[in-house]
Amino acid sequence: MKKFTRKQWILIAVVAVVGLGILRSITNGGSDLPADKTTLVEEVAPVATIAFDTPLDLGGGVFVTVASPTSFTPTTFMTNIDQKPKTSNSFNVTIKNGGTEPLDFTTVSLIAASGENVCFDVLGDLDINGAPTDPLAAGATTTYTYGVGCQAAAGEPLSLTVQIGESKVAVEGKLA
Repeated sequence: MKKFTRKQWILIAVVAVVGLGILRSITNGGSDLPADKTTLVEEVAPVATIAFDTPLDLGGGVFVTVASPTSFTPTTFMTNIDQKPKTSNSFNVTIKNGGTEPLDFTTVSLIAASGENVCFDVLGDLDINGAPTDPLAAGATTTYTYGVGCQAAAGEPLSLTVQIGESKVAVEGKLA
């Protein structure tokens, strides 16, 4: 029986690995894959589109108002400041919970956009801290300050989407 050299063993190992790789790709690419490639998360249209400073009843006793944005200069201690926004705006969000159950703030989110320009959160200093973390008791009202930085100039559109639980609200205006 012939003994294999070290180079021959390496060649055998490489051929085996390549062969197993091809075999695996063939068996994983079969008809087992689902034919339905729909998105698992569906976008929900806003329940309403409002202007800044316009209160909106979301039903169930929950009201939301987003105040007009004001321009500010971010500090070096704020999030995302390394993205060097052209314009930074802050605004107050007031939520009134007239319902019978506490409102869980983990269900509250905010997304900002300015036309085709990128916007991002700018929080963490100047009392611009975003939504509270404690639930809002039934019958209580809270106001918090949110900040966004955008790669857009003052006067360009500012679109916010505020989601509270299952309700989405679009707020339209202009960057300050």
